[in-house]
Amino acid sequence: DYEVCPNATSPITVTATGDNYTESDVTIAWYNEGVLVAGQTDLSIDNVLTSGTYTIEVMFNATGCTSSEDIYVEELATCIIPQGISPNNDGKNDTFDLSSFNVQNLMIFNRNGVKVYEKTNYRNEWHGQSLDGDELPVGTYYYVMNYQGTKTKAAWVYINRESN
Repeated sequence: DYEVCPNATSPITVTATGDNYTESDVTIAWYNEGVLVAGQTDLSIDNVLTSGTYTIEVMFNATGCTSSEDIYVEELATCIIPQGISPNNDGKNDTFDLSSFNVQNLMIFNRNGVKVYEKTNYRNEWHGQSLDGDELPVGTYYYVMNYQGTKTKAAWVYINRESN
């Protein structure tokens, strides 16, 4: 799944996997909504900022045969890093949703600097649990996330376990 933020300024990369060939065996073209994207001739298309259907067309150099595959990029409703979660199963802010940020690694620490949670390829799995799966107490936690390939962000998130 590929997702971009509304009015995105941080591009994503869409990547295809060549199952039965190497890039030197083929000629690759990318299309966005049927329009050729100039200069994109690898298995990845860079600088994707908008939603829509991206198509990779692969032509086998030896035979001239082509194959194509559509990849849909969805635009999310919002792209805000939550400053708090309330994991009380009411369906509102129950998890630390970073699904729109392409997070390669997320580490969460308590106020003493002890790592209490870590996940690679994080999307939306943390609901206030420790590395062992135990419920963490109410309070402020600090996180470091590595995202979008080369970016790092460190900030805080608050766990509130009260229900309305």
